Amino acid sequence: MINTTNAQVLSTPAEANTSAWDAIIIGAGMGGGSIAHALCQAGQNVLLIEKGNIEFATEGLGVQIEQEDPDERLMHGKWPTKLRIQVNGRAADLWAPLGCGVGGSTLLYAAALQRLEPMDFASREGPSGQPLEWPFSYDQLQPYYQKAESLFSVKGGVDPRDTESQYALPEPPTMSGYDAVFFKECEKAGLNPYRIHVAIDYTSPDCGECGGNICTIQCKRNTYNSAIAPALASGQLTILAECEVDKLEADQNAVTGVVVSKNGETVTLAVGSANLVLSAGSYFSPVLLLKSSNEHWPDGLANSSGMVGRNLMFHASEFIAFWLPSKASRNGPKKTVAVRDFYEHDGVKLGEVQSTGRVADYGLVLYALRLMFDASAYRFLKPVRQLLRIPAYLAAKLYGKATIYATIVEDFPYPENRINYDSDAPSGIRVEYHVRKEFEERVVMLRQLIRKSLKGIKSMPMNQGVNLNYGHPCGTIKAGNDKSTSVLDANCKAHDLDNLYVVDGSFMPTSGGTNPSLTIAANALRVADQIIARRASTPEEQLAS
Repeated sequence: MINTTNAQVLSTPAEANTSAWDAIIIGAGMGGGSIAHALCQAGQNVLLIEKGNIEFATEGLGVQIEQEDPDERLMHGKWPTKLRIQVNGRAADLWAPLGCGVGGSTLLYAAALQRLEPMDFASREGPSGQPLEWPFSYDQLQPYYQKAESLFSVKGGVDPRDTESQYALPEPPTMSGYDAVFFKECEKAGLNPYRIHVAIDYTSPDCGECGGNICTIQCKRNTYNSAIAPALASGQLTILAECEVDKLEADQNAVTGVVVSKNGETVTLAVGSANLVLSAGSYFSPVLLLKSSNEHWPDGLANSSGMVGRNLMFHASEFIAFWLPSKASRNGPKKTVAVRDFYEHDGVKLGEVQSTGRVADYGLVLYALRLMFDASAYRFLKPVRQLLRIPAYLAAKLYGKATIYATIVEDFPYPENRINYDSDAPSGIRVEYHVRKEFEERVVMLRQLIRKSLKGIKSMPMNQGVNLNYGHPCGTIKAGNDKSTSVLDANCKAHDLDNLYVVDGSFMPTSGGTNPSLTIAANALRVADQIIARRASTPEEQLAS
């Protein structure tokens, strides 16, 4: 993907100690790539450290292919090892749908870049009585939403429910005839469908939208081709890829060093006057802070509140197969429709419905069955897992002509739902999560509302219960104004450390009811402006901020 002849790509960690950096960024996903772009455009000298590869295989990229070999997974842009996830007291080692490499999870994402609603930023009381509030407003983030939409070439329609926004995105190509029938059926049911906002160019006749795959023709806009490549072209960005960040070193006031290893070589990179920007993802950013404990920070860096790793949120995503009484063409864009009529219902926060761009084929059904099996009490019966091919084949015959839609239901933060550092677990992480009754009830409520509204269309859920979306973790390094209940301030700088910023999904105080990617990108661009302004200010002004 990257022309390493012309780009600043380091071969060894020691080379990174030969330059003075304005910013050192850990993680090349949505947050890390977006802030790297903004800082480089402002003339800052930036080092970007990434665990994964910088170049990828071009064959066999499907997300449902179960590669076990870590190196093979990295060559396909996937996280190399399983995660230990304990839900309601039952632990399982799972393959989470996470990307790894220059581009992060945007290499594999379905490119839905939707905004949160203004109501998500309003202060309200959580289900356990704790306040749910953001340290900045929707209006403050709104111009950065527009910048992120421009950066990632987002296309889509206007939600008919949105009577206040003055912005309009570029129109995507006409949807398939089959999806147009579903769109009309939603309107006939009194709903307000609109074209979902996606970061897809559709410039190639071969565009398959590549949800779950690395796009080899660069039609899908990811962090690499939208943000990192232009930053490289500016000459201000240097990349150190295939490099593990082992820990951070810090004194009482600031991060002083980054301990990295690559090909058996371990080096401590001096931070100096640079800002350290953490964007390793909502799973691994808190793990890095927790494993970096020292005499100044016995409970983990920036963790005087004890909140690092806590308030983990997922979305619940139910997959629903819809059969339409139509023989309309399926040619054309398929990631096309979103419905937000139930984003809030009778004062209860729910979420949205959106097309996945997928048909219920054998590979997708087998992937879903294996995810459910791996989280079940029968996961140790390996021969049974292989036999799942039979029901997958039968289900594909049943579902084969169905189009798959997904719900996204908002999760709420609970301090007990958390990320732990566990050196004995795969990936060094242990997730502890309990599904609350109120979450179950809201998932059922949205399911019933959809079924009631679209009762004229034959449908069937493809999963039962609360299906946690392990690709949408957020909230584990919460931003807030109260230092006792949050880790970051309103500018996503650590309350405790003067040069540490966090710009992945872990900053989010609430999850909202849609994909988090655009909000992560917009916030990263917002934080970049704060960093740029702060670096230009006097020491006295920095202290006051």
